[in-house]
Amino acid sequence: MVAAGIALPAMGQNRMSADQFLDLAMGKTLHFHSVPSGQLVGIEEFLRRDLSVWKENGGTCVYGRVTIEAGQLCFLYDNERPDQKSCWFVLEDHGKIYVRTPELFRAEVQVVDKITDAPLECPNAPTS
Repeated sequence: MVAAGIALPAMGQNRMSADQFLDLAMGKTLHFHSVPSGQLVGIEEFLRRDLSVWKENGGTCVYGRVTIEAGQLCFLYDNERPDQKSCWFVLEDHGKIYVRTPELFRAEVQVVDKITDAPLECPNAPTS
């Protein structure tokens, strides 16, 4: 698979369903890093199957509605217009989880670098 002209680190990727990903992510906080740069993109806490809170690297927290559409995991954050929804395919490769935008060329790829139980430090976070 090629992302922005860069191949993913290994060739044994398996598609993970959006439901499988949410089962893994529920109640957890995931750290997403850019492939291939390795830079932290942001951290996302999955509060419910339909609600997350995202914090960009060095940024503020924003809440997002989580949906599954055509097998993709989609997010619409409070600071975005409905046409700015971002959708991702989820892949697993040798124990690593990757998310990839659906574009054939110049797709964005991120790797889940860390999964913790620690909540994000965000004001007024809903808990249910």
